Amino acid sequence: MQTTVPATPSRMTREQSKAQTRERLLAAARRVFASSGFHGASVEEIASAAGFSTGALYSNFDGKEDLFLELMEREIAEHAREISAAVRDRASVAERAAGGARQWMTMIEREPELLLLFMEFWAYGVRDPDVRPKVAARFAQVRALLTDLIAEGTREFGLELELPAEHLAVAIDALADGIARQKLADPDAVPDELMGRVLSLLLAAVTRPARGRATSVREDAAS
Repeated sequence: MQTTVPATPSRMTREQSKAQTRERLLAAARRVFASSGFHGASVEEIASAAGFSTGALYSNFDGKEDLFLELMEREIAEHAREISAAVRDRASVAERAAGGARQWMTMIEREPELLLLFMEFWAYGVRDPDVRPKVAARFAQVRALLTDLIAEGTREFGLELELPAEHLAVAIDALADGIARQKLADPDAVPDELMGRVLSLLLAAVTRPARGRATSVREDAAS
């Protein structure tokens, strides 16, 4: 009878081991930051939660700030994918506004501690001239996504904007942040459908049919 010898698990390469260590540190950092906040968290607590020494943390990241910036970039990218999925392939501008707004409200309810963490880090970053450009670069990712979605929508629905798409993206981003702050502070004061309705009205006010196009986003917003 032939005996089958179990295959010996292959050892991870140095690069694979380093990548796994970084992932564990980032996962631990997310938990610790969410529970303690950026200022309350320590590198010792994060390293311990990941099962490593602080030396392992510093061999992969420059420190707590560097760790948070990478975590922030990942979270923004994930939220961007969710927003894009909620907006694209909708039949009208109003439906796209409603879909994006619903997804944002879902995020607020699902991960309030993450939004609070971003707000805390924003306040920290804008006070420090060395950190501010790094924070600005992360938030610019969101505006870039919104700009692309706006430009894509105006093309698909034959519309023209009264102001540059980049400026409209800033206004929408500010609306989303303001809604989040109000919702977190006083949930009952902010109906879940409020952002979608306001966003539809905003889009109706800043768009017009392209020449030769008979329909208007205002018809969508009114529906």
